[in-house]
Amino acid sequence: MIAEQLAGTRIAITGSTGFVGTALVERLLRSAPGCDLVLLIRPSKRHDPTERARREIFKNNAFDRLKAELAAAGTETFDEMIARRVHCIAGDVSRDGLGLNDEDRAVLASCQTVIHSAAAVSFDSPLDSAVEINLLGPPRIADTLNSMNVTPHLVAVSTCYVAGNRRGNAPEALVSEGPWDIGLDWRKEVAATRRLRGDTEAASRHPEQLTKFRDEARQELGAAGAPAAPSS
Repeated sequence: MIAEQLAGTRIAITGSTGFVGTALVERLLRSAPGCDLVLLIRPSKRHDPTERARREIFKNNAFDRLKAELAAAGTETFDEMIARRVHCIAGDVSRDGLGLNDEDRAVLASCQTVIHSAAAVSFDSPLDSAVEINLLGPPRIADTLNSMNVTPHLVAVSTCYVAGNRRGNAPEALVSEGPWDIGLDWRKEVAATRRLRGDTEAASRHPEQLTKFRDEARQELGAAGAPAAPSS
C-alpha cells in the first residue's frame, strides 16, 4: 500500500548521513522502488554532496540486503540504481535559505514530500549550535518551501523526549493552546542564545581569562610536549 502510494513521487531527505537518515534511505530504496530521493547534504571541505553520500551512506552495510536483491534480480547494479533514483544537492539547515543555489532550489521544489531528520544529537552540543540546527532547522525548511510557493508534505523527525513523560497519544497542537505553555517565545530565546554566545566569546578573550586558561592547561598537560634541546 505504501509503496504504491509513493510510486512516481520524489522525496527529499535531510540528515541522510546520520543513523536514522541512512536507515530511512535504505528502507525507501528497497521497499518503495517507484520513488526517487533527493538528499540534502552539507558539502565538506574535501567532498561534494554526491561523494559524501557515496562514502558515508551507500557504503554502509545496511544496504547489503538491497544489494543482494538487486544482484539476484540481475536487472541493474546497486550503483546504477543509485545513479537513477538518488539526486544529491548541497544544503545546510543551519543557514537561511538552506544555502541552496538556484538549480538545487528547483530540485527541492520538485519534491512531493520533505522528510527533515537532520539534527545535532549530542546532549552536550554547544547551545548556539543546537539552536541553529534543532530549533531553527524546521522553520528554515518551511520558509524555504514557502518562498518557492510549493507545499509538499513536510515530515519532521523529532526526538523521543519531545512529549516528556506523557503516556499515550501526543496530539499535534500548538504549545500555546495546551497545558504545557509557560509563556516562552522561541524567537526571543533564539535572540538571547545568540547574544549569550557573543558575550561569552568576548569574555573569554579578556587577559585575565586567557591567563586562567593557560594556567589550567599547564596543570592538566604538565610537561607534555617536545623535550628541550640540551645545551652545548
